[in-house]
Amino acid sequence: MDKTIIVLSSLVAGSRVGGGVSAHVLSRAGFTPAHVPTVVFGRHPGLGAPGGGAVSDDVFQSALDGLLRSGSIDACTAILTGYFASPAQVEAAARFIEGGRERAPGIFVLVDPICGDGVPDGSAHGLYIHPDTAQALKLRLVPLADCLTPNAFELAFLAGRSAARPDEAAVAARTLNKPVIATSVPAGPGRLAVVAVDGNAVVTSEVDRLEGVPHGTGDLLAAEALTARLGGMGFEPMAGHLAQVCDRVIRRTLAAGAEDLIMEALDQTKAAG
Repeated sequence: MDKTIIVLSSLVAGSRVGGGVSAHVLSRAGFTPAHVPTVVFGRHPGLGAPGGGAVSDDVFQSALDGLLRSGSIDACTAILTGYFASPAQVEAAARFIEGGRERAPGIFVLVDPICGDGVPDGSAHGLYIHPDTAQALKLRLVPLADCLTPNAFELAFLAGRSAARPDEAAVAARTLNKPVIATSVPAGPGRLAVVAVDGNAVVTSEVDRLEGVPHGTGDLLAAEALTARLGGMGFEPMAGHLAQVCDRVIRRTLAAGAEDLIMEALDQTKAAG
């Protein structure tokens, strides 16, 4: 098996988020990330003016065309998608996946449908990308996914129904007809859940709700889910594994008073597991 994983997501130089987190997790697991950025920022927009900007639609499309022509996709093992800046980028990514699968049908595609955060009531009120881009994600990339890793808001938005409890999240996930690993699902006072749904199988793992959680945890979970899946982990243990990994990294980061995720905590997780 080739160890290359193509990452279509953000590049944020000064913050441990987006494709940078994905690349770190994939490299640590022995894979070679091939990152095609959708935006180039200096820091996370949540920290203030990020600098940089979106990669133009033409440049993004051209980069994917060149990557497809290079032949590297013929033997790559997976594609991971994350943040997109425009509907045209989403469409380009969808065509890239479709073209890649014509040449290498076994490519595993994990879609992290990054589009918003907020009350998981099925509305679009928590979107932080343009609604047209969010709709493109829903219509073009979700059908191509072998697995989805939405947060609770994103799951509710994609399904068009509430995901405000683990049981609601399970019902919403089934409507997407894909294996889903939903994160940050409210699970009662002071608790959040990771809810993994594959057909009739539902596994929930709860952790404490922590305050001041840094950016990038969704990117961390998606990349960890992909490496676990490619490493042969069954779907049922996935919720507990991912909840443990993210909880450990978050707690280590908060204890250090750090602004960015302390990725070295992943090694502690590996030792503990």
